[in-house]
Amino acid sequence: MPTLTKVPLPKVELATADYLPQLDILCHHFASGHVLYLFHALGKGYFKENKIYPVFSRTNHSPKVIESLFHDVHKIGTATATGVILATSEWAAQGNDPKEYPVKIIYQCDQSYSSAFYSLSNNYRQKLGLPTYPKNITTFEDLVGKRVRTGGGTPTILFWILAHKKGLKDKVNPSLEENGYDPGKINLSWVEEYDVKTYSNLMLRGELDVYSKPTFGHGQFIGRAKTTNEGLEHVAFSTIDAGLPPLYGVGIVARRDFVRDHADMIAPFLKAIDKAMPECIDDPRFSVRIMNEMRDFGPEYDEIEGIKADITAGKHPEISGEYAYYASADTEKYGFGCVREDKLQFLIDMLQDAGMLKAKIQPSDVYMDVKLRA
Repeated sequence: MPTLTKVPLPKVELATADYLPQLDILCHHFASGHVLYLFHALGKGYFKENKIYPVFSRTNHSPKVIESLFHDVHKIGTATATGVILATSEWAAQGNDPKEYPVKIIYQCDQSYSSAFYSLSNNYRQKLGLPTYPKNITTFEDLVGKRVRTGGGTPTILFWILAHKKGLKDKVNPSLEENGYDPGKINLSWVEEYDVKTYSNLMLRGELDVYSKPTFGHGQFIGRAKTTNEGLEHVAFSTIDAGLPPLYGVGIVARRDFVRDHADMIAPFLKAIDKAMPECIDDPRFSVRIMNEMRDFGPEYDEIEGIKADITAGKHPEISGEYAYYASADTEKYGFGCVREDKLQFLIDMLQDAGMLKAKIQPSDVYMDVKLRA
């Protein structure tokens, strides 16, 4: 019987992988002027530079992002600090340890968040043939008797905090659609979330009196006036005007186990955003160009999103206050994205005082320090 000779297999050269790790990010809303950093980092190549490949998908509003992360459908996303606080409190109210809640804030993008309530001016309403108000809407008390869309998310939370502080919670009709119009109350409308043009048109047709959005919502009307409704006039007051200081808004949130097990993916993603933040403040229009090219939106959106971008970047301090949305006295000392326990405690206390928390929690229950700059 012949002897078999073993022939060595040819050596295989192992090449370096030619792909970047993919990170699927679930965003709390559509691409807009308040998340410039994502598109700045994308357009400048900072994600690629940090060897990460982000894929952005979206839902509407933070609770859905938090729920998706909670059920381990997604690992990371964007959501508001209030959303995480409320979800953690509900978890604790069910008898769970709040520190074990799966979703945590890991990078606080909006450091100086506020929202505004805006409406057509009486003068402009008269031009359209709409009934005028006893006075222009310039205070929270002026919302009584009006049809108000709070905009969802943190603007809705701020509405209820203000209603509590002003002693007007019993003057709120929680649903115009279910209960009908009540002239003695603030009538909240839950008309489906549409695009900017739809809400503007609802107001122009007299079907909505007041719309609340983050302060860059001003850009929506200003942009409309410069593109499709020349001379459009509106009035507004902000939550700052109404007595609420700027607070934490949207941040990057992630599952605790994912942060623990995949720091190699979390760190490069956050470093790319960290690099983009100060550049967004210096040149917000770059991000707008990238964002609208991706969405194939027309020139009217360049104007609308550009104005919103300028506001979030602090180019209009008369609207946004002393800082850009992404900056604060804390970021000057601790860097962009920092999370300060005293700021979280302030937000928790306001929610607790307004009766919106189901159980007491601590700031340390809702965030993780990822040691980005360690």
